[in-house]
Amino acid sequence: MAKAEKKYLISYKSLTEKLRNGAIPDKLLISLKEKVLTDDLIKIIGERFVGRNFNSKNNLTTFNGDDKIIENILNECSNFGLFSERKIVVLRNVKKLYKDEKLALIEYMKRGNPDTCLVMITAEDEFNPGKLFLYDSKDDPDRIQENRKVIEENVKIFEIEEFSEQDTITWVKEKFGEYNISDVNIKHFLQFSNYSFDEILSEIEKLKTYCYQTKEITLDSINLCNGIAKDFNEIDFIKAVVERRNERALMIYDRISLKKDVEVYLIFLLASAFTIINKLYDPAVSGLNGWQLKKELKLWFPDQEKLLPFYKNYRDSADTEKIRTAFGYIYQTDKILKTSANDKKSVMSTLINNICGL
Repeated sequence: MAKAEKKYLISYKSLTEKLRNGAIPDKLLISLKEKVLTDDLIKIIGERFVGRNFNSKNNLTTFNGDDKIIENILNECSNFGLFSERKIVVLRNVKKLYKDEKLALIEYMKRGNPDTCLVMITAEDEFNPGKLFLYDSKDDPDRIQENRKVIEENVKIFEIEEFSEQDTITWVKEKFGEYNISDVNIKHFLQFSNYSFDEILSEIEKLKTYCYQTKEITLDSINLCNGIAKDFNEIDFIKAVVERRNERALMIYDRISLKKDVEVYLIFLLASAFTIINKLYDPAVSGLNGWQLKKELKLWFPDQEKLLPFYKNYRDSADTEKIRTAFGYIYQTDKILKTSANDKKSVMSTLINNICGL
């Protein structure tokens, strides 16, 4: 991201507070990838710009830059709403518009309709309003200057900063609403997601349904909703496997296999562990620190970070071929457990001995 564009950076929390407490401009450009988050922002904008009676069916129209129908977009922005004097028009994927369509959009911004709030959404890796609106180019200098002036004077621009760990925890807690869940349990819950806010929201709704009676989100309920049994000494088990201490790993397995569905959980943990080890071969990943490394490796489970030195040791002592072999053992074991009536202890013992023997 160019340094010049950092002036548009704002945290998601700060922007939501700004929208809830301040006047809503009639033209906004927001850089944000996650659709579930943009939907939340649009809802806030709608309720503040249109009023408490804002209804997405009556007061909201959405277009996509891929549709190539700039005339429809501009007509919708210019016309009065049927159900209200005010309305919201959302344009996603602004960068997909052709040059002449962008010029037409810039012309609209010179005057605009104060009763329409135009919300433009972009999800670029490198956010650049100048490139989006043609003033970061080699065109006629006078036109470039004019385009820049129109955008900077008429459009409020926001680029959402990357979520920190605490930002994510806060967002998840807000989505659970009246349900009680601790920060520790949220971290445990996040380990089952692919760090996709859409996926996280779907799992939150599932848990809320499951815990409807108690309104309490516990570790047990999180595990059960993910098809995994509870209260396992998974840290000790994974540590023993990656240290290639097969007798200790077998002993821990014997002890915790008294619990229900332990094999499903251990296969999940082993797959996760070797996925992390495999990622650590990438210098771009192994060079990360703190929250960035936790997010990349999905180290959400309590005490899971304590395993990182052992993962690195395993990476240093094994080549990628052994990692592929380990994945093969895990996949075959998972398949056997799901498709046959073989003795689970025998199958798991073979897997532990095979991986520890690499």
